[in-house]
Amino acid sequence: MNGDHNRGTSFRRRAPAGGSFSPGFLVGKLLLGATRLLGRGGTTLPGRAALSLAPGLISSLGRQLAQGSILVTGTNGKTTTAYLLAGLMKQGGFGVVHNHSGSNLSWGIASSLIESSSWGGRLRGDLGVLEVDEGFFPVVAQDLRPRGVVVTNIFRDQLDRFGTVEKVREKIEAGLGFLEEGGFKVINADDPSLASLESSRTEYTWFYGLELPAGRDRLTGSREKTACPLCRATLEYRQVYLAHLGRYRCPSCRFQRPEPDLKLVAREPAPDGGTLLDLDFRGERFKLAYPLLGRYNLYNALAAISCALAMKVPRQAMERALAAAAPTFGRMERFSINGRQLVMALIKNAVGAGEVLQTILEQGKEPHLLLAINNKAADGTDISWLWEADFECLAAGGAQPASATVSGTRAEDMAGRLKEAGVAPDRIQVEKRLKESLLKGLASTPKGGTLYVLPTYTAMLEIRSILNRMGVGRPFWET
Repeated sequence: MNGDHNRGTSFRRRAPAGGSFSPGFLVGKLLLGATRLLGRGGTTLPGRAALSLAPGLISSLGRQLAQGSILVTGTNGKTTTAYLLAGLMKQGGFGVVHNHSGSNLSWGIASSLIESSSWGGRLRGDLGVLEVDEGFFPVVAQDLRPRGVVVTNIFRDQLDRFGTVEKVREKIEAGLGFLEEGGFKVINADDPSLASLESSRTEYTWFYGLELPAGRDRLTGSREKTACPLCRATLEYRQVYLAHLGRYRCPSCRFQRPEPDLKLVAREPAPDGGTLLDLDFRGERFKLAYPLLGRYNLYNALAAISCALAMKVPRQAMERALAAAAPTFGRMERFSINGRQLVMALIKNAVGAGEVLQTILEQGKEPHLLLAINNKAADGTDISWLWEADFECLAAGGAQPASATVSGTRAEDMAGRLKEAGVAPDRIQVEKRLKESLLKGLASTPKGGTLYVLPTYTAMLEIRSILNRMGVGRPFWET
């Protein structure tokens, strides 16, 4: 591409540090092997144990990355964006270290780094592409001093952990302060909370956003009134794409959406499925085919492509990487079982759940559903988001899901929410035990049909383990 690629590229290749062998590293390596043999996955325990013995392990392993690291954080889209970015970087010639299982707390990242290392503590790879939980982002950023950071969005999520959107914004802003000198940021321009970050427009900042015309190709989204992050006046929107994401301005302090470096200006169905993205990069137009479904995945693609541009990945490499993209861990992931298709999509907050439901309904108006809702610590104990999510779309216009099995620790709450949304009680069956609920959901789905499984995080891990024991798909640590 012929655009100006000078921004975000001042990084100088590091001289890799030596191996990072230590007692903590060895314990982590042994636990990883043991948990694999036992079929337990091993994304948490090895990292916890290693960090308890060697608190500086992430930093010492990270120093071996000659090309530095890129961290991906935000509320929604982290896993898919990091997965897409890892593919783009591999096609661009980098040796990528990536936490592909989606375990994004400090100990999950430690486990991924240990797994990618030899027994002598030598990291195999020269560039880290790591998804990071927004609450742990400042700690991990301080450990790794990243070369680049990609921030997807901020939505209300896990209120028991974060409290408010403003708290999440403060965490992200604090983490950005640990960028290495000359490091770059990739920011969603359509999210006012992110675009307003102090000094967000710098020499090494890349903004991305949607700029679809009004009419058939315009995305729609409902939203509550959004306060200006600078002066608290109500923002005015020219277009709303998803919840509070859109083209906005403040009538009071004149804060407004920054001009994106990379814009999606049109989209159309691709000849072999998926979407053909019509992109504008600082006035230069080009198209890329993109196979992933869901309008939220448009933002994920823009975030990953923007970062690839900052890293000077050639366009042909981008084309190859996106063409090979497939749904990642628990994000519209597809399995075949007993003559049926099973599609699993993580839900964890109101906006994300609404977008998943809309994507499912685009495939057919009477879906077979399994909703598995846990409220364990890793899910967030506050489930009030169930009442904010648009489950009403399942019964809009007199439609009904063909079946709706509900499970998990809060199965009764989910059943009550579906009834409140207008889903007929005779379409709902409650089974708190996850394995039994999976079997019931499959039994309710005719052969040749599709069962859509919508779990929270811990329920997703348990369902993946159940599927593994049934011989369906690969163990999640190999995906």
